[in-house]
Amino acid sequence: MSVTTHCHMRNALTRNAFLAILALCFATSVNAQTAVPFTPPFEPVAAAREGLPPLKARGGGLLRKFGFQIYNAYLWAPEGASLDRTKPHILDIQYLRNFTAKALAERSIDEMRDQSVGSDDIYPKWLAEMQRVFADVKPGDRLTGVVTTTRSAKFFYNGVLRGEIADPAFADAFFGIWLSEKTSEPKFRSQLLGTAQ
Repeated sequence: MSVTTHCHMRNALTRNAFLAILALCFATSVNAQTAVPFTPPFEPVAAAREGLPPLKARGGGLLRKFGFQIYNAYLWAPEGASLDRTKPHILDIQYLRNFTAKALAERSIDEMRDQSVGSDDIYPKWLAEMQRVFADVKPGDRLTGVVTTTRSAKFFYNGVLRGEIADPAFADAFFGIWLSEKTSEPKFRSQLLGTAQ
């Protein structure tokens, strides 16, 4: 074997060893990243969790529209690979802009209508109910929505209970604004579910 051939073989072995070590480091790094649970910047108030089974933070983040920061939202739900929307879960929204309760309720109805859930017969009732349990919000205010074990919807404003809407169809329609596959914000839905790539 010539000296040149020997050097080429040694270089190839060294390069292969380096690539193997690099691949191992990368795999270890990826595993370490996937093992770290999602941690939101705040937790739902204790009152919102009362009577619910253990819930895990799934995901969330910042929603922007047309370059404007609208709110931060985070989802808590039972353990599991997929979200069962008939089970209790919590959606916690921290607003970054001013909105009236009326504007939030009207926008919610628009989203439900776009998803073809509910009906023109029920929307006026749901609109009135939302205006009852929502509040005017300013930057930093939090509106926490809870799907209970009986599939009613409870709402907390800055940690204080505002009211409950005891209609499973409403709870499904309202939380579906973010969590349904028909949502107008599919990328944000993936963030909430913790499946964003």
